[in-house]
Amino acid sequence: PLLCAVLTMYVIPLLKQKKLYDAVVIAVNAAEQIYTQSGMGKEKFEYVKEWIKSKFHISDEDLKNIIESAVYELNKSK
Repeated sequence: PLLCAVLTMYVIPLLKQKKLYDAVVIAVNAAEQIYTQSGMGKEKFEYVKEWIKSKFHISDEDLKNIIESAVYELNKSK
């Protein structure tokens, strides 16, 4: 029972967060390929936001923070 409680409280939510973050990274990379012109940040953000919202139940504020984190990592790696 203790192992089930630990899995339910900690491991499963971490795996779901990882899956969400990985999906955001994929969507950010896709937006970078789709919207190649300069100054299209708003379009890129809306693309990622709509795609993720169609796959996951998440608040706009949390999603914005995750997108910003993924974009930061992408820019850092360039």
